[in-house]
Amino acid sequence: MKKQEDWDNSGLQIGNFESDINSVMLTLDVDLNAVNYAKDNNVDLILAHHPFLYGSIKSIDLNSYDGKIIKTLIQNNINVYSMHTSLDMADMGVNSALAEKLNIKNCSVLHEINGDGSGYGGIGDIEEAGILEFSEKIKQSLNCCMIKLYAHDKNTKVKKAAFCGGSGSDFIYDAAKKGAHVYITGDIKYHQAQSAIKNNLCIIDAGHFNTEFPVLEFIKTMIEKKSDLNVIIYETNTVEEIII
Repeated sequence: MKKQEDWDNSGLQIGNFESDINSVMLTLDVDLNAVNYAKDNNVDLILAHHPFLYGSIKSIDLNSYDGKIIKTLIQNNINVYSMHTSLDMADMGVNSALAEKLNIKNCSVLHEINGDGSGYGGIGDIEEAGILEFSEKIKQSLNCCMIKLYAHDKNTKVKKAAFCGGSGSDFIYDAAKKGAHVYITGDIKYHQAQSAIKNNLCIIDAGHFNTEFPVLEFIKTMIEKKSDLNVIIYETNTVEEIII
């Protein structure tokens, strides 16, 4: 199985594998607010979905935004570990958590990339509903302040749903080809929505954050079942839209 994409940087970001860990904070993103929260709450390990570090570092300016994060982490002995595309492709990862949250049943992988059948997203069965009714249910289930619905007909009935946490626009064709009536994901652009509509596929753009956030509760439950660690979920959308 492919553990992560070649361009990705999952794994230890900053820290020491020999550190003693008593308190873990789960978050999607590592920003300055998250790091300060971890410091104030005596967190030993930040377990993040998105990597704090992607490329190589040529210099560290301690007055820059990232420099302040690095300084705070090191001074307070806070480790940072990322599970990015590895968690996206995991059997009990981002998309398993999303399917459970949305009550999608009999799921299979949407876009397979590994020899063992693993990959991105999923597709499964839902209780038949009108697309407007189903969209409202998604909005409430994922606690979205807003969603975007792209539909060829607002009276469409849906009973097969494809889904992918985060940015899933690359798999619109997979969803249409596999017979999905609706595709739930985030970060959909104008022409991508056009392509879906041409293939009689409705799209619900529930946002990058909201479609990935359910995995944190998933991970919290798994850690608590296997250890006595103190586990905190840090719930902040670092790029939340302001509706005016």
